[in-house]
Amino acid sequence: MLLSLSGCTAINNLDEIQTLSAYSREKDNQHREVKVINNHYDALNIAIAQGHIKDYKDKSSFLHSFGDPILKKDLSGGQERWLYRYAIYRFAKTKVYVYFDSHGQMIRWEQLPCPKFF
Repeated sequence: MLLSLSGCTAINNLDEIQTLSAYSREKDNQHREVKVINNHYDALNIAIAQGHIKDYKDKSSFLHSFGDPILKKDLSGGQERWLYRYAIYRFAKTKVYVYFDSHGQMIRWEQLPCPKFF
């Protein structure tokens, strides 16, 4: 009798169990995405430190080597500014802005400290 009651409890709570399972999978996906973003930022920092940043002349080479930026912003004249940094702001010590012209060619880049707000 006790076994049959515990089975009913599991069935009665199936929605909650499925929700928790989905939440766990979502958290795993988030952790993987954070790791990918951070690895790309580390690769960008290495390229900067070794003086190879100039080898990445256009948007496609940046996307291929460093992934999608955290943020893209349209500027005047068809230019664009991309932001790269660690995925979680409080762990970011620096950020890199990369500027592209209207043809997708890199104009310049700058590395700045991330201000701490907390």
